[in-house]
Amino acid sequence: MNRALRIAILKKFDSQSNFAEYIRVHESKISQVVHGRRFLSLKDQKLWAKALECRPENIFKDLEA
Repeated sequence: MNRALRIAILKKFDSQSNFAEYIRVHESKISQVVHGRRFLSLKDQKLWAKALECRPENIFKDLEA
């Protein structure tokens, strides 16, 4: 599980559902990434980090492409 990502999402958006709506992706994709069943491209990592107002390396430490 990517705890750093989950915490960042909950701090800024209160739920994965709210975050999914904000970045316009299906909630299941958020869940898959948080649980390590799906990986993001470097481009998407940057987009997600920008939406969460943090640096990609702070929330995708072990998921670097």
